[in-house]
Amino acid sequence: MDAAALDADEPGDEESGSLTEWADLADLSAPVYPAPSRSHIRDRARKLTPPGGLLVIDTGAWIRRAGNTHFAVLSAVDLVVLTLAPTRMELDRAGSVLAALDHLSDVGAHCPRLAIVLTMTNPSAAAADDTEATLATAGYTVLKTRVPRSDAREGYGQSFGKPPRLVPDSPMAKLAEEIALEAAR
Repeated sequence: MDAAALDADEPGDEESGSLTEWADLADLSAPVYPAPSRSHIRDRARKLTPPGGLLVIDTGAWIRRAGNTHFAVLSAVDLVVLTLAPTRMELDRAGSVLAALDHLSDVGAHCPRLAIVLTMTNPSAAAADDTEATLATAGYTVLKTRVPRSDAREGYGQSFGKPPRLVPDSPMAKLAEEIALEAAR
């Protein structure tokens, strides 16, 4: 599947978006473009999406204020993949993202589908199961694949700046397949 990416982080004074920086350091096997101003994100996203392919838009952490880039991104996509660590704090923080999606739906605006990925999970703890149950009970789609916490040298948390590798049957390979299926729906 052809793919491209748009880096919509809102960088600080001395940094560009993290995905753009990563693409400068390693071959990501797909073009990465910096995002235009928020009023042009939807048009740029349409132009950059490969025919029959996928455009990934990377954003920074959710900013709880009106008029931020996140609303422009939400209006430009068909599927939102929200990554969420299974903690009460992250669940609380996700509330503003979920409320934004509800708001778009309430006012009749384009509202993308939502799929939630639990990240930084510990398979020996109940937190991920509890968080998934809470989200599923509230009617949200939680993807089956979980991304485990890994601080190893080759772990997911240490992959910035390196070419991505999909190891067969790894959580990331399974997640890639699951997201591709969601995107194709």
